[in-house]
Amino acid sequence: MKIKIICVGKIKQQNLKSLMNDYLKQLKDIEIIELSDEPNLNGMEKEGIKILSKIPKDSYVISLAIEGDEMTSEAFAQNLDKVITNYTPNITFIIGGSYGLSQDVKSASNRLLSFSKMTYPHQLMRLILIEQIYRAQMILKNHPYHK
Repeated sequence: MKIKIICVGKIKQQNLKSLMNDYLKQLKDIEIIELSDEPNLNGMEKEGIKILSKIPKDSYVISLAIEGDEMTSEAFAQNLDKVITNYTPNITFIIGGSYGLSQDVKSASNRLLSFSKMTYPHQLMRLILIEQIYRAQMILKNHPYHK
């Protein structure tokens, strides 16, 4: 499995960077692409163009969006396994900026995923996503981390 995370915005808090790095050290083949956050709602389309230009053609695209499907950690792990087995080993996750994702990005996605109906800062959402990717790999390996 080769994972790419395209995210709008930079991580400023050192403690979040440290936590993410702890998980990233244990994950293989994961790449994070940071794009600049536009200052207002009108910039969402501009962000969308930048995001779309970074998506590999052979990738299964999962965009984080509040209106997306919610699932348990186990279902998330099974979904990733299904994608890898039936479609492609390349998965791209997309985390939008302060104003969300453009409709073009959502339309280009194979799946919209929601971690909650609540709104989270995109920096924190990146940590949560990375942890859930790690957890999914542990679930698929029957590792006790998930218990």
